Amino acid sequence: MSKPLLRTAAAGALLGVSFYVGQDVVGEYTTYCILRDHALAIANKDEQLEAQIGKPYVDGPWYNASIGFTQTGHIAAVTFPLKGSSQITDVSVRAVRRPGVSSTALYNLTSGEWKVLDCSAMAPQAGGMVKPRSLMPVQAVPKVVDGKVIHGEECEECNRKAAAGSAAGAAATPSPAAAAPAEATGDVAAAPAPGAENGAQQKKRRRFFFF
Repeated sequence: MSKPLLRTAAAGALLGVSFYVGQDVVGEYTTYCILRDHALAIANKDEQLEAQIGKPYVDGPWYNASIGFTQTGHIAAVTFPLKGSSQITDVSVRAVRRPGVSSTALYNLTSGEWKVLDCSAMAPQAGGMVKPRSLMPVQAVPKVVDGKVIHGEECEECNRKAAAGSAAGAAATPSPAAAAPAEATGDVAAAPAPGAENGAQQKKRRRFFFF
């Protein structure tokens, strides 16, 4: 085989690898931007988070975030630092995209529709513990009797449990006056919400090391 042909083959292989890596990087970064924006929109509506870290919010740089994919790239999870006026916390968001285009980069650059499955922030609990607290708005659960959904009626027991959980979270959240300065506390080194599925995501999660 002649040297010019070898050089052409090597150049083609290098171009192919560069394209593959570049597509992967674009897919991860665009997914991070979309999910981060969804999480910020949810966080801005949560009063307990405002009491915990204070407004205005400033999200951390992309290189301090982490991202993971499951289900062949159709479910993504992003964790990023969120700094308030008095404290800093970690916000995690998980979302699913529509099937169809296999390339995440191409999907994000065309439709880019992601539906948020859950969103949480690390919050202090009683006893000095720090655990994830859901930022998702409470949704009404329909009443079910004998396996049949009763339209127009809500599950009262579910509503009571949700209200009790919200009250417990509010009691454990410190006031802005009692919160330590963000510069003194530093980032909250926290893991995503526990669970088997989140554990599987954690194995595939990685930092944004592009260069």
